[in-house]
Amino acid sequence: MRIPVALLLTFLCAGSACDNPRADCAKVQDPARAIRACTTVISSGRESKHTIALALYNRGVAENNRGNYDNAIQDLSRSASLKSDYAKTYYNRALAYFGKGSTQDAIEDYTKALQLNPKYQLALSRRAGAELKRDDYAAAVSDATEALALNANDDFAYATRAAAFYFMKEYGRAIADFTEALRITPRDAKRYVARGWAYLGALNTGLAVADADRAIELSEENARAYELRAFIYERVGRTNNAIADLRAALRADPSREEIKSALKRLGAAP
Repeated sequence: MRIPVALLLTFLCAGSACDNPRADCAKVQDPARAIRACTTVISSGRESKHTIALALYNRGVAENNRGNYDNAIQDLSRSASLKSDYAKTYYNRALAYFGKGSTQDAIEDYTKALQLNPKYQLALSRRAGAELKRDDYAAAVSDATEALALNANDDFAYATRAAAFYFMKEYGRAIADFTEALRITPRDAKRYVARGWAYLGALNTGLAVADADRAIELSEENARAYELRAFIYERVGRTNNAIADLRAALRADPSREEIKSALKRLGAAP
């Protein structure tokens, strides 16, 4: 009797004969698989220092992809102790620090990555985002500008610099940068809301409403888009429209106490 090819392959690959932990360890977009494989490599007792450093790096990136930031930081720190000249290790540890809210640690690691590779475009772009989070707007603008000189299609850098300009009340420059970000990511509802606020800062309520409308078209449950439009309606005296939008915002995000306060201010129930 002939054995089906698929079944024969199953027999041949039974057990660990077909395992390739080194190859699987690099598949960080499949975090569970990569973590298992990297752990096998790390604990084998047969690998070189270089291979263990790489496995720790890959496992750290995989943990990052799962949102396990503490595990990622631990693995990436161990990797850096074995191989301290790999810029990507510090970059990925910075992502983990930022993910868990340790903004200053993230900035320090982005800086280490850039010391090893001054043209590390992603490190510049993401450090700008961390500087924005820390309200260091001038530094965010500087890093985002340098990042964009290396990659003119970095939508994150445009949006980061736009936000920094907005907080610096340079609304025209903010609008220009949000527009560039939206050229690259034209279906990003959050960026339409952000540009809407910049238009409002520039006293252009018509375009601000248009951006709020577009954000709602893209994401009907966008509380911040309704909130923006409600603010504009309230400002121009369209109280009933403002109340309707505030209620829509509250349906989209019932946790927003400031929306409840706005409704109360307008004499309306949630």
